[in-house]
Amino acid sequence: MSEDVPVKGLRRVELRSNDPAGSAEYYRRLFGWIVMPADDGTLRCWVGDRLAALIRRPADWETPGWHLVLGGRPTALLADPAGVTATLDPGRVRHGPWAPPPRHGEPCWVELMTADTTDDYWAQHLGWTLRAPGEGSDIKPFALFDAPDDGSAARSVASRLLVDEATATDVGATWMCYLAATDIKLVTDTAVEGGGTVLIDPREVPTGVIAAVADPFGAVCTLLEDPIGWGGAWAAV
Repeated sequence: MSEDVPVKGLRRVELRSNDPAGSAEYYRRLFGWIVMPADDGTLRCWVGDRLAALIRRPADWETPGWHLVLGGRPTALLADPAGVTATLDPGRVRHGPWAPPPRHGEPCWVELMTADTTDDYWAQHLGWTLRAPGEGSDIKPFALFDAPDDGSAARSVASRLLVDEATATDVGATWMCYLAATDIKLVTDTAVEGGGTVLIDPREVPTGVIAAVADPFGAVCTLLEDPIGWGGAWAAV
C-alpha cells in the first residue's frame, strides 16, 4: 500500500507508442499540445503550465497504449489480478478532483474497464472506497471510486465499469483515459483527418457528452466535452 494513501489523482498519463513522434504530432493537432523533447528521449506534452501526457516507446515487456501515472509514494508499478496496471509516482497531483478544472486536451477522468471484480485490489493499494452512483443502486455494473480528504467530503477519483468477457477479450481489461475536448465534434473530425478512427460517435451518457477514438497506432481514449470538473457530471455528485 502507498504510504500516502488515499491517492487523489493523476500526475500525468503516459502514451506508450512505437512511433512517439507520429503520436505526438497527431495529438498536437487534436489538442494543441506543446510538445517538448526531454533528455531521456521522451516527449513531454503540456497544456499551459500543466504536464498532460508523456509519450515514449514501450519497453519490451510493456503493452502499447495509454497508462496511468498516479500521485503517490513510494514509486511502484501496480498490477491487479486481471493484469491491469498503473504506476505510483511521488509528487504533486496535477489532474483530479482537488486539482484545477481540466482544460482542453488535459486528462479529465479515468475508468477501470474489466470483466473481473478487482475492486478490493485498487481500494487497498490506493486508499479508495467503492460507491454506487445513486441511492439504492448496486455497484454492478458501474461504480465510483472515492477518496477522502482531511477536513472535507470524499470526492470521486475514478469509476469502474464491468464489461462482459467478449468485450474484455476484444478491448482488453484496462484503465480508460478520458481527455477534455472543448468541441468534441471538431476533435473527432480532426482525429479522422489525421488517420484515427471514431469508435463511438459523440453521445450523451451520465458523465456528459463523450466519444471514443483510436489513434492511427491503435491507442484508444475517450473524449469528454467541456467537463465542469474532474469526471464531468460526476464532479457534482
